[in-house]
Amino acid sequence: MTSALDADTAEAVMNLLDDLRTGRNPALVLISHDLRLVADRTDTLLVLSEGHAVEQGPTDRLFSRPTHPATAALPGAAVTAG
Repeated sequence: MTSALDADTAEAVMNLLDDLRTGRNPALVLISHDLRLVADRTDTLLVLSEGHAVEQGPTDRLFSRPTHPATAALPGAAVTAG
């Protein structure tokens, strides 16, 4: 959704989505290769590799201790969520 946007605009779009869900508590599914973009906006991550789910769990754990190479290779995987 934000891949064609510059970093500032992508962040603004994500902030808008955050604002829209505040108080309404809808489910929001984010699909991204950039974990930095979704880190503060997710409780749980599911990582896909070649069309298969390879790792899932709490966002903080996947950031601090990825167990699958596909997770570790994602941009932002080495940063801490929060």
